[in-house]
Amino acid sequence: MFDWFKKSNYNNVVKFPGPVPQIEPPVKDPVTYYSIGPTDNNRVSLKIGHNSITMNKAGVHALIDLLTVAMNQLTDEDKEE
Repeated sequence: MFDWFKKSNYNNVVKFPGPVPQIEPPVKDPVTYYSIGPTDNNRVSLKIGHNSITMNKAGVHALIDLLTVAMNQLTDEDKEE
C-alpha cells in the first residue's frame, strides 16, 4: 500500500534552502506570584505558584529565622561596585 522506503524519486519534495539558522526563543522576565494569609483553623498559608505551605505560629517563626539567615548571606548590590 505505502512504499515510502522503496521510493527513490523525490522530485516533488521541497528542499530546505541551505543551512537553517538557529532561532532563539524570546527571553521572558521571571514573574513570581505569591500570597500569604491566615486560614480558618488559626494557621498561616503561604502560596507560591501552585504550591502551598500551611504553618502554625512556631512554623512561621522558623521560616522567618531561615529567611533572615539566607538574607544575611546575600551581599549588598551597592557594595559590589
